Amino acid sequence: MPLNAGWSFISLNLEASDMNLNTVFAGTTSLGSGDFIKNQAVFADYYAGFGFFGGLDTLTTNEMYAVKVAVDTTLTVVGTPVVLPKTVTLNTGWTYLPYPRQCAKGILDAMPSFTYVAGDQVKSQLSFAEYYAGFGFFGSLAMMEPGLGYKTKVATGGDATFNPHSCG
Repeated sequence: MPLNAGWSFISLNLEASDMNLNTVFAGTTSLGSGDFIKNQAVFADYYAGFGFFGGLDTLTTNEMYAVKVAVDTTLTVVGTPVVLPKTVTLNTGWTYLPYPRQCAKGILDAMPSFTYVAGDQVKSQLSFAEYYAGFGFFGSLAMMEPGLGYKTKVATGGDATFNPHSCG
């Protein structure tokens, strides 16, 4: 997946044999001191010649990550596709939402099953959609894509499930 200079919202849709942050990013070229990754609670800084150090040391398929790099690079992850259904926890307020599917889907099919209420939101880096009761999500965010991460805001937290969908 591309990591553009500046911030990128990413999520993993593969389970690597070793989900250690430094192992997952081992094949990434062009990382330099000052590059950075965070989830919703902790972060890690990259130090050239040493790797990532900080409170974030293991990646999961349960959340998205915000990655900041100084130079465009590519992250390649090898692993087994995430098995759906997959349940994630949505916090009341904002949650870093992964996208564990293997193919892009329209927003109405892509969002996990959950009891959304009017005003709930989902955002990518560049677009967003808001939930309208009885109609679903509408806005400039029309598709969700593998490898990308999202932020979602719900009025009341709980478990949400990404159900299986065909990619055909």
